Amino acid sequence: MKVLFNRNRGKIVGGTMGLVVALLLIFAWPLLLIFFLVLAGVFVGGVFDAGRRVGHFFDRIFPEGRSTRGRSRNPDSSD
Repeated sequence: MKVLFNRNRGKIVGGTMGLVVALLLIFAWPLLLIFFLVLAGVFVGGVFDAGRRVGHFFDRIFPEGRSTRGRSRNPDSSD
């Protein structure tokens, strides 16, 4: 066994490293994706918790003249 390892040390170490990388790719990527999506959800939730900032942001995007806030959504109604 010692002779086999001494003659093929590079192959054995390379194969072992390949196995380790493969296992990390299989098991770590889903965990990293879940971690990233949880962080994104926390960020979006924080933005919605700060309602004034969101309202101000939309007021800047849609100026007062074009805003439909407070108007009826039904175009046939007479306000």
